[in-house]
Amino acid sequence: MTDSVGNPGTKSLQEETQNSVPMGWVATMGLEFVKVAEDEVVAELKVSEKHYQPMGIVHGGVYCSMVETVCSVGAFTHASKHGLMIVGVDNQTSFLKATRTGTLRASARPLVTGQRTQLWEANIHDESGKLVSTGRVRLVCLEPTANLAGQTAGTLAK
Repeated sequence: MTDSVGNPGTKSLQEETQNSVPMGWVATMGLEFVKVAEDEVVAELKVSEKHYQPMGIVHGGVYCSMVETVCSVGAFTHASKHGLMIVGVDNQTSFLKATRTGTLRASARPLVTGQRTQLWEANIHDESGKLVSTGRVRLVCLEPTANLAGQTAGTLAK
């Protein structure tokens, strides 16, 4: 087996997100991927008290994290075809409607998928279909050997 950049014995991010237990921040949030494709990434989150801010509504950071995650996974589906990694450099998220319960569904689509930078847009809807948050994430594409926080960019966290 080879991954999306040709490394033997490893899985692509798409395989990881669709076929394994989420890790890191995704697991902490409880985000579950529904679809990972080059033209769209969809993930859902069941709201619980751990997502609240002090007034008992979903914390804005949850929306920002959902936007960042679905856009980043989408950008990686494109960058990996060119042997590149990605990292977000700007996240603009707007909070449109407060949420207390239910399932949130985030969907991201590419606006620009260049080999140096990408721009993705995400919308988050509540389970009644109302738009509760929207955002855009600009990402930069890096060579896997680039230094990123003291390690090579191609080193995935475990």
